[in-house]
Amino acid sequence: MKKQRLKFNSRKKKMGLFLLLILFAISGYMFVNQGELKASTVVTTRDFRLKAENRWSGNDKKSYAYLEWDSVSDLSKSGYQLHQSEDGNTWNVRSLNYGKSIKVLNIYPDIAGSNTLKSWMDGLNLKNSSGEKLINVDSENQKSFVNNPNLYLKNKQGEYQYDVIMFGSWDYNNHLDISLAAKNATQEFIDSGRGVLFGHDTITPNDGTHTNFNSFSSQLGLKLQANSFQIGSTNVKITNNGYLMKYPFELQNDLDLTIPLTHTWGQGILPSSTTTKWLEFKGPFRWNNAGDGSADASFYLATNNNLGMIQTGHSNGTSTSDERKIIANTLYNLAQVSFETSAQDQTVKDNRAPALAKAVQKTGGSVDNFDIEIDSADEGKEYQWYIEADTRLSGLKKSDIVKETITSNIAGYFYKIDTSATSTLATTVEGYKDKFGRISSSQYDIYVAPTGNTNTEDPNYDPAQDANLVNYNTKGTITGINGITDLDKYIHIVSVDRSNNVSKVKSIQIKDLMNEFRIFEKYFDTEGTEIQSDSYQDIPKNSNYEMMAKNIDNYVIDSYKIDMGAKVSIGPDTKVSIEKVNKNYTVTYYYNKLIQLNVRQVVLSSHSEMILPNKGYVQVDNEKVDKKSNFFNLVVNSGEDSENIDYSSVKLAKNSGHHQLLVTLMVPEYYRFSGYVATTSNILHDSKEKLAGKINLDIKGNTNYWLTLYVEPSSDSNVSPTPYSWNYEKNQLGKIDNSGL
Repeated sequence: MKKQRLKFNSRKKKMGLFLLLILFAISGYMFVNQGELKASTVVTTRDFRLKAENRWSGNDKKSYAYLEWDSVSDLSKSGYQLHQSEDGNTWNVRSLNYGKSIKVLNIYPDIAGSNTLKSWMDGLNLKNSSGEKLINVDSENQKSFVNNPNLYLKNKQGEYQYDVIMFGSWDYNNHLDISLAAKNATQEFIDSGRGVLFGHDTITPNDGTHTNFNSFSSQLGLKLQANSFQIGSTNVKITNNGYLMKYPFELQNDLDLTIPLTHTWGQGILPSSTTTKWLEFKGPFRWNNAGDGSADASFYLATNNNLGMIQTGHSNGTSTSDERKIIANTLYNLAQVSFETSAQDQTVKDNRAPALAKAVQKTGGSVDNFDIEIDSADEGKEYQWYIEADTRLSGLKKSDIVKETITSNIAGYFYKIDTSATSTLATTVEGYKDKFGRISSSQYDIYVAPTGNTNTEDPNYDPAQDANLVNYNTKGTITGINGITDLDKYIHIVSVDRSNNVSKVKSIQIKDLMNEFRIFEKYFDTEGTEIQSDSYQDIPKNSNYEMMAKNIDNYVIDSYKIDMGAKVSIGPDTKVSIEKVNKNYTVTYYYNKLIQLNVRQVVLSSHSEMILPNKGYVQVDNEKVDKKSNFFNLVVNSGEDSENIDYSSVKLAKNSGHHQLLVTLMVPEYYRFSGYVATTSNILHDSKEKLAGKINLDIKGNTNYWLTLYVEPSSDSNVSPTPYSWNYEKNQLGKIDNSGL
């Protein structure tokens, strides 16, 4: 019974494992766990699985594709080979050996002085991250090789032991051709996906002595023209700055090199071929006969898939340091076969500029000191790949075709603030690139980088995280923007990715970024004198500003204006408003000065038959200084001089330009005006100091007056007042005859 239970449990475990494998197979393209590959997009499903992941090398400062595929059993000598396409139609073979150690067999043309490749490559001291030599060279003379080529190319088990063959280098290859057996062995080596580099004058039109070498010309995309067609000098120039010029050595863009004298001799690249010209000869030319124009005879180095030709060798065993770097890069990129199930495709490149930057005001700050957050998305280039696996029994198998977009992510932003709505900033930033096409942010003040540990010089830099572009922050911050002084200016921004692609310019007016605006409030009297310190209010964008005019002691509101607009008259209870605020405004409030006039009427002497007035009547006028009237009547306290008469007070607004008040007493009947005393402070008035004449009060500087108006009876105190009127005189009422009474 116990054995049965164990057997049952074993079946359950096997069934569970089987179901788990099925689920994993179904969901393998859907789930991404930490440390696992992200799923690439499958274009076509075929014999076995392939996955591709966009990655970034912080040390090499470049993008690459990490590839991983299912192991295929029963591999032949051709192993795995990578095919890459940029459009899904044209496919090229690419190396699977980046970062790995490769082996090269140099077949030199018998002269000891031509056996130089090993010392050239060893002298470069190229090593991978594990400390292994990147390029290992074995040498064999051509005479021995052509007799039994596979003795050198293969091990005892019949497996190839080299990744690349190089033939040369010597002038005219020492007049040696390879044998038919060597030609066939070389072709078999090429057909296995491995690389061959032909040196100077190995493939060339001649008198028939290089027939077997020449058989490879069509695979190289070369047309063999008359041998009199030659171009050559000691100067060459990089014409294609692509992948072959960047790994293992990074050569600067469009580099001019000095090399030992060499030339083409009747070889030309056919326009219809897929051959890539990497370098060409430049003047001054020793030979300059380009041919009949049907093929390009100017090349110094050209490759087509796993074949290449370089013109090194004319000067018999001499070379320069830069030339050796080019040879190393060429050999390394021609090593295209692998037996491993993962690789890096270092030939991919993010060559598309990022999207236009986006900018927003960050939360917080103030109108006169806030930050702008910039963001952008990197626009990458899409590639497709598949792996070929050559098996002994089942023939050629092909993996899924997958595609992935190669991006490098945002490096940072250059910006400029000025008064122009347009900018040539992108052109300026392009000019910042060095000889390798890189932009160094450390040299420029108008640059902001995304925050986060994305700098390889940062002690907290995590290359594993950066490699997969996990949680990569693309946002940068521009600090210290002043929305007062910069409101109407423009900020111009270009995004730069880590592959040094420069976006177009994004130009935004500062006010379009602001979340709130400032309303400045100024306070003046109608004479133009500031009467109170400025104030302000910050109003959220598109909200309304509403404000009642402030009460200011000894002043009364007169009017306001917005910016440079016209004045608008208002009263104390009027609300000033601005709808949908979308810029900064200045609201200027104008006030009239309040003049306090304190007036009383004093009767200097009384009359027994006259009524003592207890009120006086005064007219106040601004004397029409600006031909406008500020006329009003005022009732004031009145009494005898012996009494302590209180002042009657009134406040009146001083209008602009009105600097004097004319005060006129309405003299009571049977009284006459005797004079006045006016002071600017409340002091005792003495009738002995009274003044005669018009009462003109200067209110330009003074705001308070105490005014005593003196009256006295118009007749002698011993004589009764005589009634008199216009009607009395007109009708001669005083001449009535009373004799008849």
